[in-house]
Amino acid sequence: MKTKSLTRSVEREQSPESGAESILDELVAAGASRPEPAAGPDPLVGDCVAARHPTLQGRVRISWTDAAGVSGERWLPTLAGVLVREGDRVLLAKPANFDEPVVMGVLDGFTERPEPAALRGPVLSVERDEALHVTTSEGEPLLEIRQEDSGPVVRIVKESLDLELPGRLRLSADAIELEARRGPVKVSATDDVVVQGEVIKLN
Repeated sequence: MKTKSLTRSVEREQSPESGAESILDELVAAGASRPEPAAGPDPLVGDCVAARHPTLQGRVRISWTDAAGVSGERWLPTLAGVLVREGDRVLLAKPANFDEPVVMGVLDGFTERPEPAALRGPVLSVERDEALHVTTSEGEPLLEIRQEDSGPVVRIVKESLDLELPGRLRLSADAIELEARRGPVKVSATDDVVVQGEVIKLN
């Protein structure tokens, strides 16, 4: 009788029902400790709280509150070309085959935003008595850049220069002076030539 009782007890412990209950308990416990999802299938609006990840590029820290009132905060990837700054309101979307939401764009597109500062690239330091020279592969001089008392000077070493571009050329400065040391000044256009100024002097 004791042997049968022990066998039945072991059978109960190893029965499929008891194994299923154990697995179910583990799943429930894991589900209770699982972190809340970052976002559901519907797009969400979030706020950028940090615009630069300590180590990864293309990720910003976003905080949000979903329709159920559940809040979250996480470093999320952005679409290429989307510039996000701290304090921006952004649109989040969760692709079906991706494991986290993606920052799709900035909502406050019409809000005045300062131009982003250009990243500092390589720097070449030139002393007052030095000049930077650009030459061809054969050593023929093309360009010279130097610092003078009046400011930086860029000198084209070649006798002639052709400046071409497919679009519009615009020169902007506090004052512009054009001087032809030898020879005429010619202006040609396939459309109207407009000259505007408070006073136009011709001699």
